[in-house]
Amino acid sequence: MEKIVVLLLIALPLLAPAQLETYGRYIAGGSVEPNINYFGSKQITDKISLTFFGLVEQKWSEALIGATYSPSNSFSIGASAGIEHGTNKPRFGASIWTGKGKLTFSILGELGSGKDNYLYKANLFHKYSDRFTLGVTAWRFHGVGPNLRFAIPKLSSTIWSMPAYDFEANRSKLMIGVSVNM
Repeated sequence: MEKIVVLLLIALPLLAPAQLETYGRYIAGGSVEPNINYFGSKQITDKISLTFFGLVEQKWSEALIGATYSPSNSFSIGASAGIEHGTNKPRFGASIWTGKGKLTFSILGELGSGKDNYLYKANLFHKYSDRFTLGVTAWRFHGVGPNLRFAIPKLSSTIWSMPAYDFEANRSKLMIGVSVNM
């Protein structure tokens, strides 16, 4: 599956607008877990887009394909399905995004095979300027905490940091990453 993800990471930027993101998740005690993920979206009609999401970590990976419906510029809802590393069972995802002015809110969830095989991520962001965005994020396996983002428009990229506390693991974590629009 990793070969498929790498091939899609190379081919999809030619087909649709996308975002490549890489970050490290530092866990109190000294270990760093690297992550690379890719999200692409191809407009099919003025309200429907085809989406792709791929993620690779040291011990886990996934690939999802789906669709997003955007009845207005301030609201979208999406659904996806795909595969995950180490199983032949499907993985499903759903998302909602809304925004007005400089304020945005998004929530996504994923469900795989097994009782504890799920993920959630919720973001509430306020864009203070063209370069600086501040928000709060709740993210399974990462934690809850502030999310600081600094955009570099000339490079079509954003540097971000999220210090968090993971209530499920009872430990502090720090995520530092970069996102690049392609």
